[in-house]
Amino acid sequence: MIGRLVWYGDFPLNRKLELLREVGYEYVELSLDYPFPDELNSKALKDLLSSYEMNISFHSPLDVFIAQPRDEIFEVSLKVVERCLDFASKFETLYYNFHVTYFSPTREFDRVKRKILENGRKACEFILSKSEEYGFHACLEYDRNFDEKFLVDGLRICFDIGHFALANKKNFEDELRKFVAEFGDRILVCHVHDCEPEKRVDHISLKRGKLDFQFIFSHLKAEHYTIETFWRDSEKNDLSKEDVIFDYEVLKSFL
Repeated sequence: MIGRLVWYGDFPLNRKLELLREVGYEYVELSLDYPFPDELNSKALKDLLSSYEMNISFHSPLDVFIAQPRDEIFEVSLKVVERCLDFASKFETLYYNFHVTYFSPTREFDRVKRKILENGRKACEFILSKSEEYGFHACLEYDRNFDEKFLVDGLRICFDIGHFALANKKNFEDELRKFVAEFGDRILVCHVHDCEPEKRVDHISLKRGKLDFQFIFSHLKAEHYTIETFWRDSEKNDLSKEDVIFDYEVLKSFL
């Protein structure tokens, strides 16, 4: 199933959904960054999705710190995520995708590392428990904070191609093979975008960067593929309607 990330900048949603459905996209992954979900009407959104026969998944907000070593920030962040999970429960949600996020200038100290791991695991356990209660999958996204110690039993993975490529730019192919061999059965979702590893720019339109998608998709398999392109190229030129269509056609050709 092929979907596309949709966020605040893509409103009004009816125009975006009309285009995506016309192209062939089957679902959206709606990012719940501020001010979502508090200002969204779940019934209106469900009616809109139904009118376009579009499925939905959700991306947890990025402005929360669910592995923060300072407990006050950790607890407030988890409350925000809980509200987002409750909102997702009102839909036939395919999955709920999230990052383990934190910020600490003392993160290199062993004591702080242990606290980050402790709170991160608590958050993963909580999100997994709520998602199981509501009947949808929870996915931890691969990014620079990814640590297999966060992978509590039952938690799935969102494998982000661009994030992985930037983190492993010197030996990407070998590291991809190793990751898939170890965690392939836990990968539910794949975030797809091209990148320029040497420039450290990702989220660009497919086949306009340096990634070898033929190699990637000969090794990597998922149930859902979310196209997450923000720019046309590494110069960060805006995407056009034609680029949105192009991304879909390129991805479909590899699946």
